[in-house]
Amino acid sequence: MTSMDYHPTTILSSNTKTGCSLNLPIKGHCRPTRNCSHTCYARSGHTALPSNLKKQNWVSNYLKGRNISALIKECQARTAVRISGTGDLQTEHVPNILRLALQCPATQFWGMTRKLEIAKALNNHLPNLKVMVSVDSSSPEAVWKYQGTLCWGPRFASDKIIPKRIKVIFPYHCTGRIVQAKFMPNDKRDCPGIRHTKDGCLSCRRCWNW
Repeated sequence: MTSMDYHPTTILSSNTKTGCSLNLPIKGHCRPTRNCSHTCYARSGHTALPSNLKKQNWVSNYLKGRNISALIKECQARTAVRISGTGDLQTEHVPNILRLALQCPATQFWGMTRKLEIAKALNNHLPNLKVMVSVDSSSPEAVWKYQGTLCWGPRFASDKIIPKRIKVIFPYHCTGRIVQAKFMPNDKRDCPGIRHTKDGCLSCRRCWNW
């Protein structure tokens, strides 16, 4: 099978925490901070398998195309879909992400981005489309000028003070366990999925209830 013939069985990817997501490549898509690059979960494990990297590249190209009817059909059957479960959106993806949310009004689209231009292009258009800007202790100063909703991740045990305006905190974790857990401060804004106080994103919904 050539790359021209390839088509994944499903466009959406699934996992036990988020439910389902649109997974994108890291290379050529992410604009990571130092902390993000150091701890990136998508650089290893299941999401880094050659078969999944192939799918991620396919999804990126698909979102730049003219016909996303197959994806619309998949998303209409879902309660919520995480945007960029891996990687990050490009500006060329924005028109079809907006179209997707418009065509699937009963589906909540949510996610995070490191790119201010992506958050500004997607937020405040449709009630079922919400994207937080992800920050951490190595984020550039310019990101703090953004007036929209922020999340913090990864949080290290050494990050003692998290600004009040942060909506959700993602303690640094690996293979389901918080790294340096006994030193990691507890915060009421911590992701319940990481803290294992809730089953996953659908039972929490904090990342899009704002």
